[in-house]
Amino acid sequence: MENKRSEPASARRTFDSAYGFSFSIAIGLLLFIAGLIISLTLGQGTSIGLIFGIPLLVAGLVLPLIMVRGGLKHNLINSACPYCGTAINTSDATIRLNCPACNRKIVVREGQLEGAD
Repeated sequence: MENKRSEPASARRTFDSAYGFSFSIAIGLLLFIAGLIISLTLGQGTSIGLIFGIPLLVAGLVLPLIMVRGGLKHNLINSACPYCGTAINTSDATIRLNCPACNRKIVVREGQLEGAD
């Protein structure tokens, strides 16, 4: 017989909605500041600064809204309590809740209800 070893799961961070929100705000801020600097320094004497600066300003304002729109969606979860089987309706934005029937703690992970040990 073969001995199969299960490899432990690596504890690395994933690019979830919180990181995506922070990243989009940072990119938008950098684009906005770059557009502002280009518009104010190069745009005074020539139109080259305005041609490059104004689109960067607009991109700095609009890009975070476009990048975050996927993280603003919530999926509904209709599942049973892992302890007593009572039907529970919640969203995937919920982190922890108590079962209305047995009052035990339940954790929402990856769209599934799991018992909080």
